[in-house]
Amino acid sequence: MFAFAVYKLGAFLAQSLSLPTARNVAHVVGKLMCFFQRRNRRYLLRNLEVAFGEDRSPRELKLLRRKIFENFAVFVTDFLRMPLVNRDNLDDYLTEGSRETVERLGAYASPETPTISTTAHVGNWEMGAAAVGLLAGPLAVLVDVHPSTLVTRFFDGRRADKGIDVVPISAPHRCFRSLKRGHLVVLVGDRSPTGQGIRVPFFGREALMPDGYAVLARRFGASIVPTFMVMTPEGKHEFLLDDPIVPRVTDDFDADVRDTVERAVGVLERYVRRYAEQWYVFSPIWNTDGTAQEDRQLLRRMRKATGEDSRRHTM
Repeated sequence: MFAFAVYKLGAFLAQSLSLPTARNVAHVVGKLMCFFQRRNRRYLLRNLEVAFGEDRSPRELKLLRRKIFENFAVFVTDFLRMPLVNRDNLDDYLTEGSRETVERLGAYASPETPTISTTAHVGNWEMGAAAVGLLAGPLAVLVDVHPSTLVTRFFDGRRADKGIDVVPISAPHRCFRSLKRGHLVVLVGDRSPTGQGIRVPFFGREALMPDGYAVLARRFGASIVPTFMVMTPEGKHEFLLDDPIVPRVTDDFDADVRDTVERAVGVLERYVRRYAEQWYVFSPIWNTDGTAQEDRQLLRRMRKATGEDSRRHTM
């Protein structure tokens, strides 16, 4: 209940202030978050040390950490202001050319050409999903749920009026239906909130990454299009579209899934490097507890849900 009240108050303030003022306040809040959220601060620094420790000094990493907290507070502020964003004023928030890029992504998806979009906790993925929903038609977004039901409803309400079908990670079968209908399916692929997936190289060290999207793509013959919405120094959002990833299809289903995840994670890593100050991952990436057997549970569950016989590796 407390978290819900905080978000409601934050939304009221964020929408009452002008955008420049709201973002200035957010930078101050971000500095306070960095000071008081000791556990998140520790986890974030640990992730940054693995990703950038060879290229940056300890002092530079701590400065980067503080900047990430500030930018994350701006991200939250923009999300709380989301009800003010609509199709008519969307260009006020986007860089020149971003509208055309979003529409190009929407053109990929159809019942004949199922399409999955992957992104990372980089930039403003919420604004990215909203832009796609407003400009390119219906899309399904796989999300982790908040421990508070009230907060979950609060978040989902800001997404639903943008044409976004919010799919909790506990109901992946809804993504199957969306692909069959020709709707775009979107998910974040640089962290496994379920604690399940497969371990692949990420910044030169194995990390547990989700593989459900790769299973979906392999099963339905879908292309995977990496997309990112990042904030420019001028304060606008730029929508970025990378080359589609076409899943490999051989007699070895598991190897095909791993190959797809490795390629997708390689793209995610490239964008994390490029926009390190906008990488918002406040939980451990490389310190996970799953065993190899547990890593395969999600793969088996997804196969079963899609009708894939776990004893066979052919379509």
